[in-house]
Amino acid sequence: MTKFKRRVFDLVPPHLIDVETMVLVSRDNLIEMLTPETITEEDIRQCGGWSRQSAIESVVINRLKYAILSHRWGKSEPTFQNLKPEGEGYKKLKEFCVRAKEYGCRLAWSDTCCINKESSSELDEAIRSMFTWYREAYICIVHLAQTNSLETLEKDEWFLRGWTLQELLAPLRMRFYYGPTWTPLTQNPNDKDDAKVVQTLRRTTKIPGNDLRNFQPGPNRAWEKMSWAASRKTTRIEDVAYSLTGIFDITMTVAYGEGDRAFKRFMAELIEKCKEWQILVWAGGLPGCPTAPSCYRTADKAALEMLKNHEISWWGEGCGDDDFSVTKRGVQVKLFMVPASIDQSLWHWEFLSRPASPLEKLVVQSPFFPPASTTEWAIGIVNYHDHDDDANKGKLKAGQIYVCFLLRRFCLLGLDTVRNHWKREVTENILTVGCKRNFEKELETVWL
Repeated sequence: MTKFKRRVFDLVPPHLIDVETMVLVSRDNLIEMLTPETITEEDIRQCGGWSRQSAIESVVINRLKYAILSHRWGKSEPTFQNLKPEGEGYKKLKEFCVRAKEYGCRLAWSDTCCINKESSSELDEAIRSMFTWYREAYICIVHLAQTNSLETLEKDEWFLRGWTLQELLAPLRMRFYYGPTWTPLTQNPNDKDDAKVVQTLRRTTKIPGNDLRNFQPGPNRAWEKMSWAASRKTTRIEDVAYSLTGIFDITMTVAYGEGDRAFKRFMAELIEKCKEWQILVWAGGLPGCPTAPSCYRTADKAALEMLKNHEISWWGEGCGDDDFSVTKRGVQVKLFMVPASIDQSLWHWEFLSRPASPLEKLVVQSPFFPPASTTEWAIGIVNYHDHDDDANKGKLKAGQIYVCFLLRRFCLLGLDTVRNHWKREVTENILTVGCKRNFEKELETVWL
């Protein structure tokens, strides 16, 4: 009984729909409905199992299995306080429960009516646990309102919303239906096992097939995961951050009304957990923090290849600083700093490495840089190579392209390094620069 209660409270949402009666049931109701005393000898016999105890546990798990809905909200959706059999939203809910029964589920969950949004604690739990609930569901049923075939799948607005990203990644079993008649997209009981569907999803979302089938949450491959969310939107600005917490396995308090501070808090947690230099590479936003997943979007093929590559060479050589941290001064990171001079034209600025420097010319499109006469510039290489003998040094290799930051500080005498430290310049695009010859030097610590 203890294990049963733990499963109910840890892995099952606080409220579910009884698909037969269309009535909400709580966790306490589930415990009353599904106590071991209600399990018959016939139930145990049919379940089998290597022991009587394991058979009983299997019966309980089977009775607790639930279907979960993923959809775009429409008009007149039913709510926790108003679950009445009226309106288009209730018709959709009813159709969802019909499909849930077809999968042998006597319970179902929908974000429209199964969360008591008047309870701050329940809303907080829902946002923190959403990924787990979609992962633990027996089947995720997706309704696409704007699709009429596999060929038009990518045009559906479902693929542009923030919350539906984790609703796509978390479930192990998923079934797509479309239109007012709830036509199944395929005849496969699990569309994640259908090669054509996975290929279409991969083309639409740019998410690798292995992740679509069996995604594992965590802070690793952070840049790539953020790029999956780059084109998605949410109704509430805070949900930009909250909808990503399950994907990155980040825990943070929920505080609607905090605005874009939610994403700043989320990024601070992610940067602390993620030790991949790629997470520090964004365009736009603020010098020390991106303001949205869209900051991780790039069309530069060279940059994209480097940002998605997390491998260490076969002889153990790594790239970039893997020990950066969030401090009161900003993100502290070691960079390979190369002094640069500047040449301004009408439409862009050219940053030229000095004669003894190893870098090619860096061209940056921006009309907003401060006067060259009062500013000292440097190019900070992010993914430099580890030095063979000295941990305080880095090296660059001839013929290779590197991801870099543009940094500046004032040309004023008398300012100490605390008040006049290097500051990252915000640019519209992620920057890359070529290397002309092999070069090594001491690394410098900067605060973004």
